[in-house]
Amino acid sequence: MAVAPGRTSNPRVSQGVKGLIEAESAWEPTADVVFGLNRWRTALRDDMSRELDDPRWPRALVGVGLTHLAAFLVCQWLAEPVSRRDLRYLGIWFIELVAVFVVMRKLAGRHWIRRCASINLVAKLWTTFLILSFNVVSLNNLVGIEHPWFKPVWGTLSTFLFASLAWLFSPLFFIPAVQMWATGLLMAKFDPYAYAIYGASWCLALCGLAANIRRTRSV
Repeated sequence: MAVAPGRTSNPRVSQGVKGLIEAESAWEPTADVVFGLNRWRTALRDDMSRELDDPRWPRALVGVGLTHLAAFLVCQWLAEPVSRRDLRYLGIWFIELVAVFVVMRKLAGRHWIRRCASINLVAKLWTTFLILSFNVVSLNNLVGIEHPWFKPVWGTLSTFLFASLAWLFSPLFFIPAVQMWATGLLMAKFDPYAYAIYGASWCLALCGLAANIRRTRSV
């Protein structure tokens, strides 16, 4: 006997699925769960606050911002009116990644990525952001590079990164999140200058974070 799509011929299975759905819809986080999450978030913020007391961090953020700016200015210099596959960009991005780690090691100190849980979490989010950024470039290449739509998507991914940091650490991260949202719009509107816009925006965001850390420490 045929069974209609979306239905099952076994009433026990139907009752079991129905009970599972009702149980999931009725579940609410207990006070212990909410308290545990809030305590974890508070501990993470306190850990970040203690780490940022280190005077090396503002210099490291400015160094990374200038590295991003230099790399994307080179990309802008190589940009052509007609988009095409160019392996030189991959080389520039790889050199930039290596340069960022060198700058962080020199200015933030050795083993900076493992010094505390909060910085380690930020580094993991940043790594995920880099993977997704490269992924959209790969997708653009697969469907055809004639229209480079991956550039403004970088702005969206950057917005997500800073917004995630805002939820985890401080609402102040919403400022660069909104900035990156606007950056994506500018990159879409002024596509011939997208690389320069993106590099300048990242440099501005990181230098702004460095200035805020200095201001907080001086209070």
